[in-house]
Amino acid sequence: MNETIVLSAREAARRIFHNARALISAKAFGGVLSLAYLGIAARSLGPTEMGFLVLAHAYVLLVSRIARFQSWQAIIRFGAPMIGANDQGAFRTLVRFTVKLDLLSGLIAIVIAVGLVAPVGRVMNWPPEAMSYIYVYCLAAPFLMAATPTGILRLFDRFLLLSWQTTLMPIARFVGAIILWANDGGLTGFLIVWIVSAVLDGATLWLLGWRELKSQGLMPEARRGAGDKAAKAWLPFMIKTNFSSTIDQTKSQLPVLVVGAVLGSAASGFFQLATNLSNLIAHPTNMLNEATYPELSRVNASLGAPAMRSVAMRSIRAAALVALPFVAIFMAFGEPFAVAVGGSAFAPAGILVAWLAFGQLSRIASLVMESAVLAVGRAGYVLAAQSVSALVTVAILFAFLKSAGLIGAPIAIIAGWSTLIAAYLLCLYKR
Repeated sequence: MNETIVLSAREAARRIFHNARALISAKAFGGVLSLAYLGIAARSLGPTEMGFLVLAHAYVLLVSRIARFQSWQAIIRFGAPMIGANDQGAFRTLVRFTVKLDLLSGLIAIVIAVGLVAPVGRVMNWPPEAMSYIYVYCLAAPFLMAATPTGILRLFDRFLLLSWQTTLMPIARFVGAIILWANDGGLTGFLIVWIVSAVLDGATLWLLGWRELKSQGLMPEARRGAGDKAAKAWLPFMIKTNFSSTIDQTKSQLPVLVVGAVLGSAASGFFQLATNLSNLIAHPTNMLNEATYPELSRVNASLGAPAMRSVAMRSIRAAALVALPFVAIFMAFGEPFAVAVGGSAFAPAGILVAWLAFGQLSRIASLVMESAVLAVGRAGYVLAAQSVSALVTVAILFAFLKSAGLIGAPIAIIAGWSTLIAAYLLCLYKR
């Protein structure tokens, strides 16, 4: 690799971390609020009803993620070269195409979510008085899947704006949880707050994305022009990334539902509290990944795959070094953290906090490597890797939950991330 490529890779890595810092500050704030409102819910509802709340949200989120097309990835993958070439007409056509897919997937999510509430509720033992609100929650599914505006804001480097938008949901839930706590609100009240916060989050994201398009002079026309046709590569790419995302979401949301079905709703409450605690480490990782993919796409297009791989590896090393001290702290003090947030009833979540914190190191590497593989257009490979990883995760989950108890859940998740690392390394460096 020549000196020019090395210097360009360093500059790209600096841009990634500059954008990631803009996201991390707000996400850290949101993460603290998430812990606070979850702690209030845990102390107000107790492990069992807290588990009901967790399972309802996980169910709607899983359905919305399954139905959602990853149109934000298409906006970046195909939109970046269009913007670079100042091909505004093609970009408007791309946006119109992804918006239509977002609307279609939103309707599909509602139909699936509503149709499966009754059988899922029986398996999860949801209380009858909460069922009507869970049906309403299903109508909020489209607001949990605003993909196109996310891609627009990332493409135009509006990471600071995007980061603070992500705080709206935790702020709404925190304020709502305090009000409910002060007025002895029960499970129904918390479900209403969760629904309102989801709608607020999705609506503001669409508003910000549309405002950005107007400021760039790139608003698409409502009707397709005679020469505006979707490129043949767009839909196959989004189908592949959608399947990959579906499998990935299955790995992240399904464990909560499986834990609830196998071990009961209280176990889901323990698992969700531990997940939220370890996510204080994961949030910066997520923000790094969101900032990495657009930059890796640009580097791959301008400097080639070797420079792009160099940027990706630099990002992984730097992120792992930053995360390592926090991982050690969470592993050492998992139980005190769990009790501080949820009360003494949530002490069993402590061991889960330690394991999930340790797993964040694997997660860092797998997320950045996935961005690198997508940047070279290997969406099909990502799909295959995610499929294998999901099989490993689910197989270990079912094998260990009954024999080892709750500890089987983080073991399964870590095994899935490790499988992804091996697969992505093979893709990026094979001859």
